[in-house]
Amino acid sequence: MQPFALSSPLVLLDTPVVADTDRVFEYCQDPLFERYLTVPWPYRFEHAEGFLAEYVPAGWMSDREYTWALRDPGGPELLGIIGLRLTGESVAADASVHRVGSIGFWLGAPHRGRGLIPEAQRLVADWAFAEGIIDVLHWECLLGNVASARAAWKSGFRYTGVGPSVAAYRDGSYPDSWQGHLAAGDDRSPQPGWPAAALAR
Repeated sequence: MQPFALSSPLVLLDTPVVADTDRVFEYCQDPLFERYLTVPWPYRFEHAEGFLAEYVPAGWMSDREYTWALRDPGGPELLGIIGLRLTGESVAADASVHRVGSIGFWLGAPHRGRGLIPEAQRLVADWAFAEGIIDVLHWECLLGNVASARAAWKSGFRYTGVGPSVAAYRDGSYPDSWQGHLAAGDDRSPQPGWPAAALAR
């Protein structure tokens, strides 16, 4: 698939490009990234170069992972990254087969608290469901990553519990994570059932 943009009055999602390398490197020095994300650590400049020049284009070309840059509408500065990975199929309780995608994201520290991630998640989910690419969107974060959990809750994800991460951590382990899912027919309003620890400010 060829990369394309998604947008709303709040945020523009477009292609991450090599010109974003400095900003990716800068943001990925955040100690929170070491604690909660799967990015390499220490995060070096060559990691940012490889991510933008190789990883992102390869995902689009293979139709397995679609990655967007978050930007202010009309502004070139990189604010963060959001990606949708197609993870396969799952069988529901009624024996129906669902196509599943997994969403991941990060936001540079100066841009947090503006509601950008819930809006970006809405844009990606709307597109993926409308195109019939997936039926269910999976979300997870390592225990303690309250910012990610709150963004998922605000976006209407239903909390499904704690379990081993679907994505491997940088050391190859699958640590426990909070998990949730969003189905195509869900209304996107915040859902009950989330643990207080995941939504604490």
